[in-house]
Amino acid sequence: MANGCSRISASACASSLALNWGGRYMVRQLYQQPSGPRGVARGERPTFATPQPRGTPFSDTLGLTGNAKNVTTRGDTGMSGALVGFRIDGDKKLMRLHGERNCEEVLTELLACLRHISDARLQTYARTLRLVASDQNLFPDEAARAAMQDFAENHLGESCRFQTWAEAFDEFQGLEAWHAGFPFMPAASIDACGDVIWGFLVDLDAGELQIFVNRNKRFLWREMACPQPAYCTLTLDHARLLTPDDVSSLHNLLHQHSYSDGVDPVLPLHDLLSDRFPGPGGWQARLRLAHGRVRLLLERGEISAKVRQVGELRLDDPHCGALLQASLAPPVLALSLGIYGTAASLGQVALVAAHLEQLPFGPEEGGLPLLDLGLRPSSGLGLPLGSGFFDAVRASFLAAGMSMQGWRFLIKQNNAVLRFMLQFYPPSARILRDFARFINLLASAMQNEPLRLVRCQPALRGVERILDRTRGRPGPLREENARIFLRAIMRARLSPQDEANLLHDAQDVSDYVYSHGAVLKGVTWASLCRRSDAWHRALLVTVDPEKDVRWPALLPQYNAGPFLAVELDTGSLLAEEGLEQRHCIGTYVNACASGATRVFSLRRNGKRAATIELQRNHDGSWRMVQIRGKANTVVQDSAALEAAERVAQAYSEAARSRSQEPLARSHASASGLMAPSYLIHRQEHWTG
Repeated sequence: MANGCSRISASACASSLALNWGGRYMVRQLYQQPSGPRGVARGERPTFATPQPRGTPFSDTLGLTGNAKNVTTRGDTGMSGALVGFRIDGDKKLMRLHGERNCEEVLTELLACLRHISDARLQTYARTLRLVASDQNLFPDEAARAAMQDFAENHLGESCRFQTWAEAFDEFQGLEAWHAGFPFMPAASIDACGDVIWGFLVDLDAGELQIFVNRNKRFLWREMACPQPAYCTLTLDHARLLTPDDVSSLHNLLHQHSYSDGVDPVLPLHDLLSDRFPGPGGWQARLRLAHGRVRLLLERGEISAKVRQVGELRLDDPHCGALLQASLAPPVLALSLGIYGTAASLGQVALVAAHLEQLPFGPEEGGLPLLDLGLRPSSGLGLPLGSGFFDAVRASFLAAGMSMQGWRFLIKQNNAVLRFMLQFYPPSARILRDFARFINLLASAMQNEPLRLVRCQPALRGVERILDRTRGRPGPLREENARIFLRAIMRARLSPQDEANLLHDAQDVSDYVYSHGAVLKGVTWASLCRRSDAWHRALLVTVDPEKDVRWPALLPQYNAGPFLAVELDTGSLLAEEGLEQRHCIGTYVNACASGATRVFSLRRNGKRAATIELQRNHDGSWRMVQIRGKANTVVQDSAALEAAERVAQAYSEAARSRSQEPLARSHASASGLMAPSYLIHRQEHWTG
């Protein structure tokens, strides 16, 4: 605007909110800044004073910080933003936070606002909000013009003489910090929030903070709180007392149960209130079973919260699983255990309870885990429940290319193995042909032999690695070697130590089998392991030292009593340690090269006794984070543990003696640090 206000840099912002009145949608920017002079010269960055708007007692600010620190959450990407809003005098005013925000960030910042603003001022603020359409022409009345003039004078120290809302919002579109008392906002459609998962409603009528989840777009956000009930509720007074640890624990719990979005099952349960048991973080928990519903009651001191949707609560939960099993109707419990096993969730139990009349099967019958394909609509197979269910499954699988041998192999597995197979490779309409080919391969490999449950995970993972479907459909050679691998691992006779380390060994052997260019005839699991070890060692021998990744060794060797600690300062040394000790420390080459991790080989009388990992603390000191023996065994030798602690202390002292640690060197590339080709392992953690 020629006569308007100077634009304010986005870097001046501290928070942003989006608000809605009457079902429409609008964006609102708010901030909280230190006091400063009212006037600023053109071109200078303004320093905002704590605003004192005319005509309203509300002088605090309300906002959610835009410069939030990154909050790491277990598995939660949640990066489509969140809705935040008020409910006052029966009216909902919903807000959207734009940008890449997750639930914990938004909740943390909302609570920070609530701690600094009383309910009375929140109510004043909520009643003040007004919605305007940015395409409207002249300001509707003198009060609106006066409010806009006050806004410009308070924040910019000069007059703004624009005349229309479109002009005003166009002028301030880059302004990321609006005064909380300014009662006007541009409108947008609330229905544009279909990708938003989380919603937070400050219900001033009920004095509650209500949390909603809408992961699968089950309802329109305009229905939040009416008629859609809250996922979790706690009073505003209790919300203000939450610590960061409380918020993190609560968020992890809510995120876990959000995957059963909308599942608030009605179950055949006896009414009761459980004893207290340990909840997430510092919370204590109780289960309340009433009218077929399950509620999780959380308590920490005087703070309490209620979680309504607990569909992911499992029947094998160490604290309340036995209580749930004892409270469920026996027919539903027995069939649920037959289909889903002891780890059945309440959401899965609810599916069984809702369709019990369509499941005329005994809990001991074979093939029961296949019933999940009919109970779960997301499979897309459209299989009708009832007495003809298994005939329909067979017809569907055979039509997708499964052989009769494959079908007989599948249906003859015991329920625990079949359940694992369906979880490992969940069949759906989209991938049913690939699933059928996979079962055909397993059947042709094992013939009439059943799979062994304890070896299913390493065996099936290894088969998938050998087939390597990321490079297209595997050829006959890889399919045949995958069959040979499967037979060998299932038939092997292993010691308890080798059985415990089978997942790691299967990974190494599958890498070797994948790279082998001919059919592996007449091999056993023992011979495959020997060939795999020789192949990995040959890779190490052929590594060009000039292409190895190196980093500085502050403590090349350190004597700790009867032990000698040798710092491993190259990628090849890490890989060699992993081969000798039969664990995956070789995958830590990039962590070591970055300077965040250091690894020592603890040796006694020239023999490797254990592997030590150190990690750097924020203050520059180093601590031991793990020590493992051969094949990931737990080290219980007190002398070895004491020696490892001495190594960590000595390394910390060596690090402090240097002003700064040199960057890791890679002769292969000066532009980055990458693991060389001999590092075949793909596990992230070497402890298994």
